[in-house]
Amino acid sequence: MKQKSIIKVVTVVGLVSLVLKLLLIYSFFIGPNILVKQPAKQLNIPHGTSFSVLKDILRKYEYVSNMSSFDFLARLTRYDQRIIPGSYSLQTNMSNWQVIQVLKKGMQKPVKITLHHARTKAELAARITRNLEIDATDFKKLLDDKEFVSRYGFDPDNVMAMFIPNTYEVYWTVTPQGLFERMYKEYQQFWNARRRSQARRLKHAPLEIAILASIVQSETNKLEEAPLIAGVYINRLRKNMPLQSCPTLLYILGDPSVKRVLNKHKTLDSPYNTYKYGGLPPGPISLPTIAMIDAVLNSPSSDYLYFSAKEDFSGYHYFTRSFKEHLRHARRYQKALNQARVYR
Repeated sequence: MKQKSIIKVVTVVGLVSLVLKLLLIYSFFIGPNILVKQPAKQLNIPHGTSFSVLKDILRKYEYVSNMSSFDFLARLTRYDQRIIPGSYSLQTNMSNWQVIQVLKKGMQKPVKITLHHARTKAELAARITRNLEIDATDFKKLLDDKEFVSRYGFDPDNVMAMFIPNTYEVYWTVTPQGLFERMYKEYQQFWNARRRSQARRLKHAPLEIAILASIVQSETNKLEEAPLIAGVYINRLRKNMPLQSCPTLLYILGDPSVKRVLNKHKTLDSPYNTYKYGGLPPGPISLPTIAMIDAVLNSPSSDYLYFSAKEDFSGYHYFTRSFKEHLRHARRYQKALNQARVYR
């Protein structure tokens, strides 16, 4: 009997030990431990992050419920010895095993970057790097690097024309050079055979079309009028007339509170002053949208040489062939500005 009792005790102890081991295995490997009772999150691991720092991040933002079990499995799988930077999508109730496999294999989820409005390279750099590990200052330095951008056919003045406003997916860890090269590939794809043929019809290079589109975009938010405005400027360029574009003067001033161009602004000494210097300015005055670029490419043939905003502030314009008629429209608009007390 005594021997049977011992066997029973040993059996029970063995079963308890087995159950505890199974529970331990479940807890360490299979059981939910990541974002328990929390929604899915992105985990960003910067370059140079140590395992100790990673644990601090996981602990601080409550990614992990039981850090001990995560720590044990990470060391067991040797993940702690090689932390791969990136942006990872972690789902609610993931197990330690699941998340370590994602992190260990560097299974990043691409992040979206959206380019839309930007007036300067600094604005462009800030917006394109907003969801990335890249520092905006570092990307801006790349845009200012004459030697680097010249390899792609641009210079620091006109490099903004390379960026096509759209939504793109890239990895969070992309380098400044990698991001630039990706945008250059998008630029090449955008300027396909059809668009290049349209540009040749207008006798302008893609870069010149982009610069002109940035000016047209600053002149109007009425897409249906954009081709006509582009046509006026193209006619002026063909006749070696100055563009005399008010938005280029506002670009020089760089003050968004200025709403009205005055005669004194027309004397500003800048290559962007299209009243003082002929031809196109050295670079775009904003990031032109795809719609505006296509509006320029589809500008109709006309003999219009002038346009003036309508005095009803509708955003629409009068288009004229004679300077005398243009002056009449311009005076009506200036009178409307005075009545609205817009003096600067």
